[in-house]
Amino acid sequence: GKEVKYGKLQYVDVDGDGSNDFRFNVLLVGDPILQRDRVQFYANSGIKRNLLNSQVDESPILNKGDSIGKVHNGYTWWEISAIVLAEKIVTDNGNHWEGLWKNADHKYLPIQIEKNDKLYHGWIEISFNTAEEKLILHKAAISTEEDKSIQAGV
Repeated sequence: GKEVKYGKLQYVDVDGDGSNDFRFNVLLVGDPILQRDRVQFYANSGIKRNLLNSQVDESPILNKGDSIGKVHNGYTWWEISAIVLAEKIVTDNGNHWEGLWKNADHKYLPIQIEKNDKLYHGWIEISFNTAEEKLILHKAAISTEEDKSIQAGV
């Protein structure tokens, strides 16, 4: 039930060890060349904390029961990563939303943690509310078995 809005970032400690594993925040970006502003909602990973990235720096939206493992076609696990989940584009001609996660309703962000040179797969359950301009973090889980594929939301 944690909310991420402009000015209010959130951290997630997935493995319960007392340290922040992933950060969710909002950045305001002005683009004078394209004459538009962006309100960008980010997921960030740190050292030995990985997110899946596509060639255009997007992370897949998973449904409950989808597999999370070492290999995801079209994506690569990246340490110290920043993914724009969704963004509001503000122009003189109106506003609109872009990004894979803009309509997410209880969807799953795949994550990976490295401990003692072993990989553990997990997920963070996310919803997005464009009307209230907020990201909602519901639940998170990580496998207790190394290098084992798990199912999102299970």
